[in-house]
Parts: sequence; C-alpha cells; structure tokens
Amino acid sequence: MDRITKNLLEGFLKQFEIKPESESIDFEKFCNYSVIKNEFNNEFDIGDISTGNNQGIDGLGIIVRNQFIDTTQEVEDIIKDAKLLEVVFVFIQSKTSTKFEGSEIGNFIFSIKDFFSEKPKLAMTEEMKEKFAITQILFKHFSLMTKGNPLCKLYYITTGKWTDDQSLNAVIDTNVKELKDLGLFEDVVFIPCDAQKIQKLYRKTSEEVTTEFSFDEMVTLPKINGIEEAYLGIIKFEEYEKIITDENGNMQNIFYDNVRDYLGENPVNKKIDQTLKDGKFDIFSILNNGITIVADKKNSSKGKLFSISNYQVVNGCQTSHTLFNNKELEGMGKITIPVKLIITQNEDIKSNITIATNSQTEIKEEQLVAFSDFQKNLEQYYKSFKDDNRLFYERRTGQYNTEQGVTKTKIVTIKNQIKTFASMFLNVPHLASGYYGKLYKDVKDQIFKKDHKYNSYYLSSLGIYKIEKFTRTGSIDRKYNKARYHILMLFRMANQLNQLPEFNSKSMEDYCDTLINILYDENSALLAFNKAIKVIDDSGIDINNRKLLYQKNTTDLLISEYNKNK
Repeated sequence: MDRITKNLLEGFLKQFEIKPESESIDFEKFCNYSVIKNEFNNEFDIGDISTGNNQGIDGLGIIVRNQFIDTTQEVEDIIKDAKLLEVVFVFIQSKTSTKFEGSEIGNFIFSIKDFFSEKPKLAMTEEMKEKFAITQILFKHFSLMTKGNPLCKLYYITTGKWTDDQSLNAVIDTNVKELKDLGLFEDVVFIPCDAQKIQKLYRKTSEEVTTEFSFDEMVTLPKINGIEEAYLGIIKFEEYEKIITDENGNMQNIFYDNVRDYLGENPVNKKIDQTLKDGKFDIFSILNNGITIVADKKNSSKGKLFSISNYQVVNGCQTSHTLFNNKELEGMGKITIPVKLIITQNEDIKSNITIATNSQTEIKEEQLVAFSDFQKNLEQYYKSFKDDNRLFYERRTGQYNTEQGVTKTKIVTIKNQIKTFASMFLNVPHLASGYYGKLYKDVKDQIFKKDHKYNSYYLSSLGIYKIEKFTRTGSIDRKYNKARYHILMLFRMANQLNQLPEFNSKSMEDYCDTLINILYDENSALLAFNKAIKVIDDSGIDINNRKLLYQKNTTDLLISEYNKNK
C-alpha cells in the first residue's frame, strides 16, 4: 500500500475510533465508507455496509428513497407509506493488492449475479442474508418503481493503478452484460477504483460542496443585515443542472435543509412534470415559484460566472427532482428557472429563509424540528462541554463536515438524538432499532419540549456513544451492537434506582448527572453496561434475530426480566 493511502487509512481509523485489525480489513472499512458516503451523503453506520466474510463481496449498500436500508423492518415500514420507490444497489470489493486481476473481477461480478438469483448457490453470512431478504422484499414491489428499475453500481478497488487494460475491460463488459440481461436493473455501472480514485473519494467526504455556474440574468439585491450578498434572477436549466448534480451526473445531496423531502408523484409534481412533457418550456419560469439557494460562501464571480460553496437548496426540492427526471427531454435547453441566491453564514437567517420560502403549503410539525428555539439551545448546551466527553450536536446537516479535530463518532444528529432519548427515557428501543419515521410518529409529542432539561438529551447521546465505542474496541462483544438501544434503556434502569422524574424538574437534572458521572469513568461505564447485558442474556432472547429486536414484547420481556432480579 502506498504512503498516501496508508496515511489516509490511519486518519480514517482515528476519526471513527476504529480499533485497527488487519490491513485488509481496515482497508475494507475505509473503502466501504468512502464509496457509500459519496453515493449517500447522510447518516449510516460503517458496520452496516459490511457483508462479513462473504465470498466475493466486501460491502453492500442498499439505498431506498434516499434512505440507507439495513434491515427488513426498515424497508417494510418505508413501503407501507411509499407511492414511489427509487432504489440503488452499491456493491464493493476492495483489495490491498496493487493489481487488477481479471479472475478476481470475474468472481466479484459472479457473486453479485448469484446474489440476485432466486435461489443463490453461494453461502451467505448473516449480514448478507439480511440484505438478500431486503432485496427480495423490494423486488416484490416493482410496481412502485415507476421511475425505473433499480440502479446497480459495482466498485472494484485496489491500491494499484487502473490503466484501462483491454483484456480487463473485456472481462468486465461480458460479466456486466450478463447482469443487465437479468432484466432487473435500469442500468449496471462498473467503477474501477485505483489508489488515486479511492483517495479522492475519501477526501471528498470532508470537502465542502462547491459548484460553478453561469447566472445569466440577475440583479443584486440591496444590502441586508446579516447577509453578505443576495441575487434574484433566472438560470438556464443546463446551468442549474450543474448546481444539483455531481461530476457523475447524479443528484447532489443538497436538499437536507429543505423542510420537505422529494414527495414523488404528488399533485404539484405531476403538474410540473406535465408542463415539461407538454413542451411548455418557454413559460416554465412563469408557472414555477422558483428555487431558493443559500450558500456559506461565494468564492468568486467573473461577470455572470459564479462559484459558491457549502450550499443548500432550501426551497425547490420538488422542482429540482422533476427537472432532473426529465433532463433527457428534447427542448429542455429552452427552460429558464427563477432563482434566489443568498450568501450568508448566519444560522438564524438561514432558518428564517427556509421557513419563509416553504410557507406557501402546509409544513408538518416534524419538518420544523431543527428550527425550534429548543434545538438552538440544545446545540449550545452541547458546546458547553470542553473535555474528552464533549459531543457535537449537529442541528444543521453537515455543519461539522469540514471542521478539523471533530471525531466523526462524536457527532450527534437530530435523528440520532430522537432515537437515544426515546430508547433511554420512553422505553421504546424496539422502535429506535427500526425505521426512524415510525419512531418519530410515536414519540413526537413527548420529545424536545421547551421546558425539558438538556442534560437528559446529552446523557442519552453520551450513553450510546460509549456503548458503540466499547463494541468497536472489543470491550463489549460486537454482537450486542444490534441491541444497543435496549442496552441504553437497561443501563438507566439498572444504575439509577430512583423513580424517573418529570423531564422538566430539577430532580431530573440530578437523576441524569448521577448516570453521566458513571459514563465519565471508563471502568464504571463498562461495568454498568455489562449489568444491562446480563439482563439481556438472562432473558434468553436471541439478539441475532433482528426481527425480535423490533417487537414491543421483546422490550416488555427485558423490562420484566430486570424487575424480576433487581
């Protein structure tokens, strides 16, 4: 392995507090993370990509409706509410070898073909069996894939140099054709990654999103307090495409500050879609309300050519996706799009812009969580910790991506905060183990209340961080990571015998501080978690059976087991 790749690998292990194993296993984790983070710029657990010691495939990411799916429960929950399914399979094989071997590439693609057969012949690990079950569920719902069959991407990675060898390309083309001939995919794409390519992918995980485009017709708005610059105008579709797509032509993940996800074929999107299909390109800008883009920085501008960094489309997710889905239509070059571009780093102004520009239609309560005063204050509370136990509350997606010295495992997202608080204090770890959307519907009226004590939220985040750290380092058997939310609930019960106070009371602060002090000491924390794990062991439940972990009666059984022996 060359010095640069080795250096980046060491930095990766440090950033994620991963205990080094063998060079090949460490490199596998490095590659899995780098690839999936570029394909899916949102939350996922590195361990969930791994296929274990599976033959021919080192990593597999299944992305459904821009959600990383790792369990059958998650995909079943998504399908219940879905009117549209967009699916991407990302297969990864990584080798520390400096050569691209035709036989190894052939084995990789053969393993994928076997995975998609109705009755696979190759042995599967437990991790791969779960991913196979997810795939079978998805394939039963082809009728929901109205935008096209799944996309299948194959990343083959070595530490050598890709030379576009003719013989290797022949092997790849033959095998990829066989995959395409299965008739399951919209497209199958093979991506050879050498040392330079995987280095680039890893570096991109910490880079700001940057784009350059021509703002053809625009006016500069007057000076506004808190805003560096603001522009109003229209952009040609070919220029707007540069803003919403990456270098590979895929949609950028720049819509996370948009309070509405892409809603698929809802009435508004159908109207936009029909306008395009009817060829009404010249009046599109009149019929559409336009796009609002907020960027941290304008790097430069030369006449009409703009370069911006760390930007989000805070209003226009629906329009952007519908335009992208129709980009191949003849005549799209005639389209112009109304755009408002605002340059500011003021978080309050960003929040106000997001809410104001989305106020034309109803915004659900859960979509405004990130903008509440409670969230802002909770973020400041996390910042008040200065020692090694400091965690970083990420109220705005990606806000710590480029900040040096922030350990990735210490970043707490709103989604993770809800999972940990609900597990520890609301006794619903079975919901936290499944699809987040179902959890939020059940607990939204019990969480983030303006008078709640902040240390209860910090405690739950610190607890899950410590559990995951112990499983990463081997202090706790890794098999228990699947039950980490149940361990979090049992940790509170087994180590704080006082009755749970009201969340807004002074007693709640004292109650939580006792548990926080246990977590601050590594030895005490490990003993406390082992006490919780003993309850799981004594209950007799099979923690390898993930379906059990999603069931309420499993949670009830664990609580009963704890009460029996306390």
